[in-house]
Amino acid sequence: MRVVTWNCQMGLAKKTDALLSLAPDVAVISECSEKSTLELRERGYRTLWFGSNPHKGLGVVCQKEWTIRAIQPPDQRWVVPIKVKAPVPFTLIAVWACQIGARKQDNYIGQVYQALLSYPEWFSHGPVVVAGDLNSNAIWDSERAVGNHSDVVKQFAKSGLVSVYHKYFREPQGEELQPTIYLYRHKTRPFHIDYIFIPKKWMARVQSVTVGKFAKWSKLSDHCPIVVELQD
Repeated sequence: MRVVTWNCQMGLAKKTDALLSLAPDVAVISECSEKSTLELRERGYRTLWFGSNPHKGLGVVCQKEWTIRAIQPPDQRWVVPIKVKAPVPFTLIAVWACQIGARKQDNYIGQVYQALLSYPEWFSHGPVVVAGDLNSNAIWDSERAVGNHSDVVKQFAKSGLVSVYHKYFREPQGEELQPTIYLYRHKTRPFHIDYIFIPKKWMARVQSVTVGKFAKWSKLSDHCPIVVELQD
């Protein structure tokens, strides 16, 4: 099973070949249009899309042999629980943590934190995978008294989830050596803000974890994809 997360920075219709070159079984795509996800159905994929702006929302894509169904409409923007019917069924929590207003605690990672506190039942019915652009990193913890990045990671840990990247490469949160975003596509402004969390017991199934390289992906987006390959 191959899980992908990528913030395409809009214009997905022109970047579809790049996305599909990653051969995702399931992918979480931030900042894509509703139309671009519908067009992926013509390429043989199943899709869901969530957003208030039809040009810029959260897309979920999966191979046609699987099925995906939103469990409930999102209360937080955008944190969406989805049932994935695959050889090993699981709940996917797709995330694009964005700004929603003036109150700092409600924006970005604050949306994820609020969702985790509001819906503990998401983690009560089988394995859970969380994937997406969390727009956060432990280096910014001091900017939030409550609901910061480390608080969210701890909440995931309580539910038995770990960040695949950090476990695989044995790097602490906040000390990542492979960026997932180059702000404004500047190589001198790298950060790690995209994540895939899986059940800790699934780490034995992980075959590879890769992060896209600046040279290729900066031509398409300020973000680079994360690709996790798990043994079926």
